[in-house]
Amino acid sequence: MRAATLTLLLAPLLCSAAQADEAPPVRRGQIEVGRQDSRHSAGLPGGRAAHLRGNWALGQDTVLNAELLSERKFDASGGVAAVGATRNLDQDWFASATLSRGWGGPNWARHRIDASVSRKWGASRQFVTTLGGYRANFDAGRSDRGLRVSANYYLNHFVVFEGGATFNTSHPGQVRSQMPYLAVTLGTPGLQFLSLRASRGSEAYQSVGTGAQLVDFDSQSLSLDWRYWLAPDWGMTVHAERYLNPSYSRTTVGGGLFLQL
Repeated sequence: MRAATLTLLLAPLLCSAAQADEAPPVRRGQIEVGRQDSRHSAGLPGGRAAHLRGNWALGQDTVLNAELLSERKFDASGGVAAVGATRNLDQDWFASATLSRGWGGPNWARHRIDASVSRKWGASRQFVTTLGGYRANFDAGRSDRGLRVSANYYLNHFVVFEGGATFNTSHPGQVRSQMPYLAVTLGTPGLQFLSLRASRGSEAYQSVGTGAQLVDFDSQSLSLDWRYWLAPDWGMTVHAERYLNPSYSRTTVGGGLFLQL
C-alpha cells in the first residue's frame, strides 16, 4: 500500500524528469500572490500572511525583484516591503542585494539590508557557493547582523541539493545563534517543482505577545513547497510547514498563484 501511494505521488515528478529536455519558453518576469494561515499550540493566537512578489529581467545580466508582505502574528499586525536586484558579473560570478522596510512591531525589522556574492564551479558550473551578509534594525534598539553561507549542487536537470547555515549576532546582549539547513528540489521549469527543506538550530529573540519574549532558544522546522504549471505561463503554489521550539509549535499551510510574463 505504501509503495503504491509513493508511486502515485512521484509519478508526476517522474514525468517532469522525462520531459526535462523540452525547454520552456523564455519569460522575462513573474508575478505571484499568495496567502498562508498558521495555528499555534500553548494557547497562542493563530496567524496569517499575504504576499505579492514580482521579478523582471533587464536584459540577460540583471533581474529586479520586489515583495510586499502583510502579516498578523501573536495578535500584532505588520509587514515588509522589499526591493532588490541580482546581477551576473561574468560567466562564473553573480551578486545580489536587497533593501527592506518593515512596520508593525518587534517581529518586523524597521530597516534591513542583505547582500551576497556567488561563484559557479565545475566544467558545467553545476556547483554554486554563496557568501552573504545582512544587517537589520528593530524597535527598542534591537539589531541583528550576520553571515549566510550556502552551496547548491545541480545533479542534473531534475535534482538540486542545497545546504547552508545562518550565523547571527543580536543586540542587546550580543546573543549568538545559528541555523543550519538542508534542502532538495525535484522538478523541471515549466512543469513543476517539489522542494523539501529541514532546519535545526538556535534563535536569539522572538516576541510572542505584549511584553512576552523568547530569548536564546533552540528550534527546528520542516517545510514543503510545490510549484505546478497549469498552463505554459501560469500555475499554482502550495506551502506547508511544521515549526517547533521548547515553548510552542506552529503548523502553517498556504498557497497562491503565479503568472509568467
